[in-house]
Amino acid sequence: MVFYYFLAILASLCWAVSSLISADITRVIGGLVFNRLRLFFVSIMLITYTSLIGTWETINFEHLSIIIISGIIGVFLGDTLLFIALQKIGPRRNNILFSLAAPFTILLNIFFLKQSMSIINLLGCFTVFFGVIIAIAFGSNTNNHHRWELIQGSLKIGILFGILAAVCQAIGLIMMKPILDLGVDPIASAAIRTSISFILLSSSFVLKTKNFVSLIPINISIIIKSIISGFLGMALGMSLLLIALQNADAGIVATLSSTSPIIVLFLIWLFTKKIPTKGAWIGTILAILGTGLIFIY
Repeated sequence: MVFYYFLAILASLCWAVSSLISADITRVIGGLVFNRLRLFFVSIMLITYTSLIGTWETINFEHLSIIIISGIIGVFLGDTLLFIALQKIGPRRNNILFSLAAPFTILLNIFFLKQSMSIINLLGCFTVFFGVIIAIAFGSNTNNHHRWELIQGSLKIGILFGILAAVCQAIGLIMMKPILDLGVDPIASAAIRTSISFILLSSSFVLKTKNFVSLIPINISIIIKSIISGFLGMALGMSLLLIALQNADAGIVATLSSTSPIIVLFLIWLFTKKIPTKGAWIGTILAILGTGLIFIY
């Protein structure tokens, strides 16, 4: 059992490292362009893997519409907003904002899947919410001018996009849950969701405004980093999480896999040699504790 809990933490590490790699690329080529590039390579990875393990047959025709709509909301809109927010506010703030997906998922469960919320669940939602507020409001360090901590553009728009990304992620997951419970393979469905999202996002090729074209020419270094980010974030990270979920307690696995914001803090400390503020630590830890209350009870 401990081994699978370790896999959940390893998945969180993959997402943390991926977010730092993604932060550098999004500020070089733009968040929307990066998501388009990333989805292309991730789609190839997932389609190849699904074809090798032969799980396409788990998806029936009646499941396709739900998977496609879920992909449009959770991946096409959610990931695009996420990476634009990442470009604007950096990996630390972006990761902590994305932890709001947990309470949003619980709230949507209540309204759409008619699940009840316990007092502990409610406390967890409020804990995550206040943790995010503390981490954003008191997490900045005026002495830290590293590129990961700089704000590019509007902080308010970055925060708004980060929150909307968490909402889209929660909606996408809620839509997928009923058909996943019926036995649809999650990797096969992820392959369809990312492929549809790439097809839709690729239409932005025809738009020549600054938000839809790369800020610099795409080179081999950007392509390699995009592949690594996509592999760590979606292919390896998600696979490790699914293995852990299949073999260990779901609540503990979900909590351990949500520790990426605090891992990001440690990585920023390691690479920038600047200790994050007390507000950043307190807010991040509160968000993780709140996620634990949401999923374990």
